[in-house]
Amino acid sequence: MCPPKTDGRSSPRSPLTRSKSSAEALDAKDASTAPVDLKTLEPHELAATFETRWVRVEDVEYDVTNFKHPGGSVIFYMLANTGADATEAFKEFHMRSLKAWKMLRALPSRPAEIKRSESEDAPMLEDFARWRAELERDGFFKPSITHVAYRLLELLATFALGTALMYAGYPIIASVVYGAFFGARCGWVQHEGGHNSLTGSVYVDKRLQAMTCGFGLSTSGEMWNQMHNKHHATPQKVRHDMDLDTTPAVAFFNTAVEDNRPRGFSRAWARLQAWTFVPVTSGLLVQAFWIYVLHPRQVLRKKNYEEASWMLVSHVVRTAVIKLATGYSWPVAYWWFTFGNWIAYMYLFAHFSTSHTHLPVVPSDKHLSWVNYAVDHTVDIDPSRGYVNWLMGYLNCQVIHHLFPDMPQFRQPEVSRRFVPFAKKWGLNYKVLSYYGAWKATFSNLDKVGQHYYVNGKAEKAH
Repeated sequence: MCPPKTDGRSSPRSPLTRSKSSAEALDAKDASTAPVDLKTLEPHELAATFETRWVRVEDVEYDVTNFKHPGGSVIFYMLANTGADATEAFKEFHMRSLKAWKMLRALPSRPAEIKRSESEDAPMLEDFARWRAELERDGFFKPSITHVAYRLLELLATFALGTALMYAGYPIIASVVYGAFFGARCGWVQHEGGHNSLTGSVYVDKRLQAMTCGFGLSTSGEMWNQMHNKHHATPQKVRHDMDLDTTPAVAFFNTAVEDNRPRGFSRAWARLQAWTFVPVTSGLLVQAFWIYVLHPRQVLRKKNYEEASWMLVSHVVRTAVIKLATGYSWPVAYWWFTFGNWIAYMYLFAHFSTSHTHLPVVPSDKHLSWVNYAVDHTVDIDPSRGYVNWLMGYLNCQVIHHLFPDMPQFRQPEVSRRFVPFAKKWGLNYKVLSYYGAWKATFSNLDKVGQHYYVNGKAEKAH
């Protein structure tokens, strides 16, 4: 049974401060009659309790009740009905999309009752907007065609090197090159394409994403975008961030089993999760589920023939190249193709996890400002070291990337340096870890949480 329907006018629409929750923000009347704990509802379930759904951008609220969001259910993550403010999220996600702005302005709208200037974080966010404008004037959001050409040539070179090593009779080394270099770097490039930060053209970037995600990783860029944007909108937020919805395979925090969708878990498996996370969970389970179930199902449902073609070409052409280079049979060549993917998925998911999974989580009914989400729930990793930037495809600058997802990522190491005085001015806990420190924090957290579940059998009372 759901809470009583409301048109949203009785619920608060001002940005919530870091100390308030959407449950506390409900009217006393609504809260007293709500038969369920709002924290147990998924975002789309909570959205269904409102007759009219509103999204706030600046001091205007837009009616999205009947709007079919191209990006999926992420639009329910910041409903003004619950007290959320989507201003910065909308601007950053749709920086390069004139279509998105036209669609927004075509929606029914009304003035917000409470101005953004009354928010606790308003002075900091106003200063952030000024600083962002300075970065834009200084060219940090300008794509570089030279850099894009370099990234694509790098993919050709690493694929050629892997093939040459296969031909020379070194299949294990060749698979490492295919996975840790070609496959992983396809992952970094498709990530940029998904954020429209490669060429400045949304259309071209999506084509490059479809190619690199489909051929390099045998997966769908569109599916990846829908999942990844949920992480970007609300990093480390329970029931929102898809990167936390990982039980029973792995638990990243001490109430992961209880706070995620109801699922069983194994105490013995939890105890070993620090050891199984990379080779088994990331390399085998995620790879198999994504490549053979989740992503093919998505492209078939959406009838996305472009991505389906690239995914099919990945299986056939890459296997054929290995077969021609080695003389192996089709089954053996396909085994080496899968082995290369195993390495790529280990490399990518392990590196992604170092940027946030070891940090505190946000309760499902709490809203933070865009800046606080980025600063408090992601980290930057050695942005001053060129080899770390290269190894992680510039995604080591996760704080800056979360602040500016449409910024070309090769520019972010310099922006991270410029962010230091801004963070100091506003008392923000901007965290920069060493490469080793990020790995240590990630696996220490996995081990700690695994021991917690092994010893207790269940988490302590959730939030």
